[in-house]
Amino acid sequence: MWICTRVGLAALGLGAAEPAMAQDYPSASPGSNLVWMTDALEKVQPGDTQGAARPLYLSSGGNSFIDFQVHARAGANPLRLSVTASDFVATNGASKIPASDVVIYREAYLDIPQTQLSDANGRAGLTPDPLIPAVDPYFHEARNAFPVTVTANTTQSVWVDVFAPAKTPAGTYTGTITVLNGATTMATLKPVIKVWGFTLPATATLASAFAIKWDGMCIAIYTNYKGCAAYPGANGNSDTAVDLMHVAEATLLLDHRLSIENTVYYGPPDGTWAHHDQAYGAALSGKLNTFLPGAALTSSEFYYPGSATSADIADWVAHYKANGWLPKLFDYTYDEPQNASDWQALIARAQTMHAGSPLMRTLVTTSIDLATANGALGDIDILTPVVNLMEPRGGANQRSKYDSWLKLPQKRLWWYQSCSEHQSCSNGVSGDKTSTWPSYMIDASPIRNRVFQWLAYLDQIGGELYYQIDKCWVPGLCAGTDPWKSLYIFGGNGDGTLIYPGKPALIGGTIPIALPSLRLKLIRDGMQDYEMLHALTAAGQGAQATKIARGFITSATVFTTDPATMAAARETLGDALAAKVGAAN
Repeated sequence: MWICTRVGLAALGLGAAEPAMAQDYPSASPGSNLVWMTDALEKVQPGDTQGAARPLYLSSGGNSFIDFQVHARAGANPLRLSVTASDFVATNGASKIPASDVVIYREAYLDIPQTQLSDANGRAGLTPDPLIPAVDPYFHEARNAFPVTVTANTTQSVWVDVFAPAKTPAGTYTGTITVLNGATTMATLKPVIKVWGFTLPATATLASAFAIKWDGMCIAIYTNYKGCAAYPGANGNSDTAVDLMHVAEATLLLDHRLSIENTVYYGPPDGTWAHHDQAYGAALSGKLNTFLPGAALTSSEFYYPGSATSADIADWVAHYKANGWLPKLFDYTYDEPQNASDWQALIARAQTMHAGSPLMRTLVTTSIDLATANGALGDIDILTPVVNLMEPRGGANQRSKYDSWLKLPQKRLWWYQSCSEHQSCSNGVSGDKTSTWPSYMIDASPIRNRVFQWLAYLDQIGGELYYQIDKCWVPGLCAGTDPWKSLYIFGGNGDGTLIYPGKPALIGGTIPIALPSLRLKLIRDGMQDYEMLHALTAAGQGAQATKIARGFITSATVFTTDPATMAAARETLGDALAAKVGAAN
């Protein structure tokens, strides 16, 4: 496993560790059942046997998610495993995080072949990634996550999300996680959460634009677009179904502090905005039923059916501006231009956009050097280089080249990671299967799944682009036809797929839903880390925030592989922010 050693807080220089509560754990004698907890920075496989019964100490600000894992290993006999959670109650008894804000997921597994590792740092075997909720937190339907049979001498992992609402009083909170084998209690675990005296914003400070296939859910659940008219609430109308599906997926992503760039999948072709606003206005304005109250999209891609005229473009800009959404709007003008004809097409489209309105931002996935060399820099508003071009392995960091350009009106710098981190791609950057890059692959370590947002802070990046989160939902695109069995594409396990199609026949309930991956949770954790770094900087302590991040990050390919070091850096960061803007008890 990727081992996150649960060292005591004293060993990290963060205060004295509390004594172990041995009575809260079952016997760990040879051959017996074993239950233990870890934080999020570990991926435990069913064949893993290592685990120690020791307390778990976590920390969080308000308006934030705290996540951890429970692992149960069957001895000589199978288990019939279920897991439940209580309220988390403050030491003084005056406040609590209710059990209704706790979501428990069963971790499911994908089998990663040794011959299909994403890179040399990957790990083969059954690896946790799909997360099936005990109760779906949005439609509130019981799903079939539990009870689950755990075969003899096998480990089953469970993911637990605890949401600390905004204005949760600072203090120490303890809850009870009950682990059952059938009707018999195997263990009562008591994780401890320290809540810092600050609140994170609901809408992400770091912009994001993660794409979905417009009819991905239709294909994955109902085979085709026509079939998705059967989606509950669609009243037999496929268009209505797609609207509802997009909003449901946007809600899920917003609670992971990410935005689906094409939540609006079909813009009005005639200047009539009633349907657009009714279907998508809540997502753009922060009025969806999210855990994070007020969480709003940070991006919205211009999509016009057919060829847009200058009047059409101007209409979009005017409508978005009137509703306060204009900062979110952009045109995805060109993706990874390679040759002269690409650059000519890019410039022509960008100029069409700007002729319609100078306020329509154009996004191109390229570097400042390539844009300059091809005469396109003046036509681009959002430069979006792949991370390899911002921080080339063994080369100088390129970030300073963007400083002068960023002083111009409405210019932004985003970035992205791609298959360049594990194989040769079409974006002009050779693949690299040996270096440790940030990675959203299943077989990458949790730190690699989570570190990209720390790097965004260090390189002063304003947003993150990701080309698709449901790529393998379409049969025939990936190595297998079932996304629950393989997400191998472009030389990576999970490239372009961060969510899973939750068919009721598979996960129970009546409403199809998109399910998060373990990787999506780790990206959310990275987004929350970014918010704390940003907040500490905004409080006048940017040098301290940078020092904390640089304590374990040298570059995009050189950062710690020790989870305890990252955890300690985050703890130091949270303590520093709490000391500046509010103290934890």
